[in-house]
Amino acid sequence: MATRFYGVAVGGHNAPDVTIGSSTTSKDVELAVVDTNLPAGDIGKKLKVLSALDAIRLAVMEDDI
Repeated sequence: MATRFYGVAVGGHNAPDVTIGSSTTSKDVELAVVDTNLPAGDIGKKLKVLSALDAIRLAVMEDDI
């Protein structure tokens, strides 16, 4: 996998609200995950992505948006 896009419209709260694709979702909020720096078959890949997402969540909480 090279880049995976996750998109959700404002108001989305659950996994079924998220569109996942290999190109832009054109949703209100979109995240692109590029996993080319993670070894293929890495069993901890999802945990590494989730850890990075938590760092992004913390940065959003601190941001003045």
